Amino acid sequence: MIQRGLLTEFFRLQVYILTILPVALIQAQDGTYKLKKKNGSYGLISLIKNQNIMTAEIFTWWNTPSAQTGSYDGHGVLINNRLVLKSDENNPGCIVKILLMDHTIIATFEKCMTDHLTEDFNGMYRKISDATVGDYIVTANRSFFHSNSNEYSRQKSYLIKGDTVSYQLHGEAVGDWVFVHYRNKNGNDTSGHIKLIDLKKL
Repeated sequence: MIQRGLLTEFFRLQVYILTILPVALIQAQDGTYKLKKKNGSYGLISLIKNQNIMTAEIFTWWNTPSAQTGSYDGHGVLINNRLVLKSDENNPGCIVKILLMDHTIIATFEKCMTDHLTEDFNGMYRKISDATVGDYIVTANRSFFHSNSNEYSRQKSYLIKGDTVSYQLHGEAVGDWVFVHYRNKNGNDTSGHIKLIDLKKL
C-alpha cells in the first residue's frame, strides 16, 4: 500500500491549483488511460465522448496473491473538463471523479471498496492508446496477430476484412497496437495484438 498521507496532500495541492487557476477548455480525448504503481498494480480507464456525455469503463489489477481485480462502468456529463460518474451497475455509494487534462486524467475514488476501487488507485492516468473498449471491424485486407505489440512477433494467423473483434479493458492497448479477441463461425477463440490502424470502431 502506498503512503496515503503523501497521496492526500498531492491531491489537495492539485485541487487547489486547479481551483485558483482558470482551466482552459480542452477537447476531451477518447482513449485508454493507465496508472501503474511501483508494486506492479495498475488501473485502466477507457473514456468515450458523445457530445457532452462521457462513458467510462474502469479496470484495476491489485497484483496480489488473491488475483483481486476491480471494475466500474459509468457515465456522466462533462462540465469544464470535470466528470462525476454515475452507474446503473455498480455500488450507488461509490463516487468516481475525473478531471481531464491534455493526454492525462486525474481520477479519484471515494467509498468504492465494494467495487475494489480504493484510494490506492487515485492519481494521474496517462493516455496509452486511442483504442476504447468495444467491438471493431477489420478494414485491412489482412491483419496479422502478433504475440506482442511489435512488428517482430507476427504469427501465422490473421483476420480478414469484415471480421469483427472486441477489445476488453483487461487486455492491452499500447500506442498503435491493441489486444483483441476474435471468435470464428465454429466458436473457436483467437486472441492477440493487432494494429489499431487495421480496425474501425463499430
